[in-house]
Amino acid sequence: MDIAYLVTRNSNHDNDGNGTDGVCPSDPYSLPADQMKPVLGSLTFHEFATILSGACGLASLLVISFAVFQHATNFSNPIQQRQVIRILMLVPWVALFSFLIVWQEGVGEYLVESLDFGCSIAISAFLLLLCDFVLANPGGFDELFGPGASKVAREGETADSPKWLKKTWYMVLQYFPVAIIMWIAMAISLAVGTYCGASNKPKFAHIWLSTIQVLSTTFAVLACLRFFKLRKAQLASHKVLLKFAAFKGIIGLNALQVFITGILVGNNVIKPDEHMTYHDIKVALPSLLLACEMPFFSVLLFCAFPVGVYKDGKEGVSPVVGPLMALAQAFNIMDLMSCFVRGPIRLVREQQRGIQRAMSFPLQVEGEVVEILGGKGTHSAV
Repeated sequence: MDIAYLVTRNSNHDNDGNGTDGVCPSDPYSLPADQMKPVLGSLTFHEFATILSGACGLASLLVISFAVFQHATNFSNPIQQRQVIRILMLVPWVALFSFLIVWQEGVGEYLVESLDFGCSIAISAFLLLLCDFVLANPGGFDELFGPGASKVAREGETADSPKWLKKTWYMVLQYFPVAIIMWIAMAISLAVGTYCGASNKPKFAHIWLSTIQVLSTTFAVLACLRFFKLRKAQLASHKVLLKFAAFKGIIGLNALQVFITGILVGNNVIKPDEHMTYHDIKVALPSLLLACEMPFFSVLLFCAFPVGVYKDGKEGVSPVVGPLMALAQAFNIMDLMSCFVRGPIRLVREQQRGIQRAMSFPLQVEGEVVEILGGKGTHSAV
């Protein structure tokens, strides 16, 4: 799906797809808003799409808010649950920006890259969650960092992460800074007139930014799948593929929809008229479809990341902090911003010291509660 994303971005263009004399082609059909004909009652397509995308966004927000509230009020495993909350928040993030893209026609293109940025946070949090799932198993530290790694860490000696883990770590986490840079680069190129989504000529930034984004996303997705394949035995009980598909399907489905829309537009099956402008078809329609799908993905994510294993009421399980502090920890993404520099082994050590300062907290491992005291026993860190 992510490989097709480059084709997706390049298929929505004018008939020759190349512009004229270095000038980006203008929209082939444009009427003032007051001259557009209604599509439903007295509502134009833009008005109808804005209302529908907003309603779907509110519906998905209600579901995800309940899921986040459940985790925040049962914050018994902060190391894992702050990553879970970050993944859950992808739905309201996408719903919000899909609504804004549909509503604000003039700046819609500037906001499209927000989807990649939101997904980069979710997939980075997902990698850290996978690491913690492995480390939550007895002997998980050695399973992740190699035989004898826990002994080396306890003795304070210098250790290094295995090559496969470092490769996976950086292939996934590069997506986060790249997404930020690409969003900024696209906004700048749009502002100065060098982007031109309607042209594939090398003189425009569109083809270059699209290529970088596709490669960055593909590396991150393949690295996550490789991690699962290499540690499948330790991750089997966590339904990792369901969790991964629940949030990655959002961007994948959006890419498919934009791709299909591009084909239909390119073959004049869908074309601008008195009901829909070129912007409505090229930018607003895929975002409207994505907004309408967010309630479904919110329910899927709610089921994929249940709160039951962390919930108060189990013996030895209780919230470590209150809901507000739990949300503050989840929304503080300094660990995601710094873990690319610190690397896996260093971040794990810092997490372990934090656990020791907190004295202990419980983990759910295959239906049993395991207690960490003073850094001994089962290690949970990402």
